[in-house]
Amino acid sequence: MKTKHIFVPVLDVGELLPFVIKKKGKLQENIKEQERAKAELVKFIDELEKNYKESIYYMGMDIIESKTYERFIFENGGFFEVMTESPLAMNAHFINEKTAKRFCSALKKTIKLILKGNPMSKMFLDSIEVQTEADQSLTYEKWDRMKSIKGP
Repeated sequence: MKTKHIFVPVLDVGELLPFVIKKKGKLQENIKEQERAKAELVKFIDELEKNYKESIYYMGMDIIESKTYERFIFENGGFFEVMTESPLAMNAHFINEKTAKRFCSALKKTIKLILKGNPMSKMFLDSIEVQTEADQSLTYEKWDRMKSIKGP
């Protein structure tokens, strides 16, 4: 079978992005935190859509093994998923490298606007790049290992 997978992975280990869900003690606090993070994610996607200059449609949310995935689809092909628990992970998937590069540029521009000169932002932005199926993608197993190193 022929494959072509171009992707843009992002891992926010430093919890810089405002839509990461931070675990709280009580159920009511956790619900409020999820609502806050969702509102921040909506603002982020709206800004990303402007910078990408292509419609981004919400596909829905899934909870798999107690991890929340927010999924989006691009009007002209490709999709985007955001795992909102810490460490926050994002992956955009494409079959066209030119489209992936255009998205990567829009994503960096959007994140730069949100972070507003945070000292760690340059290093974080530099870590975002287009990768191909030959590169190692951010798998659930890798994410889980990073989470266990980081701690609760």
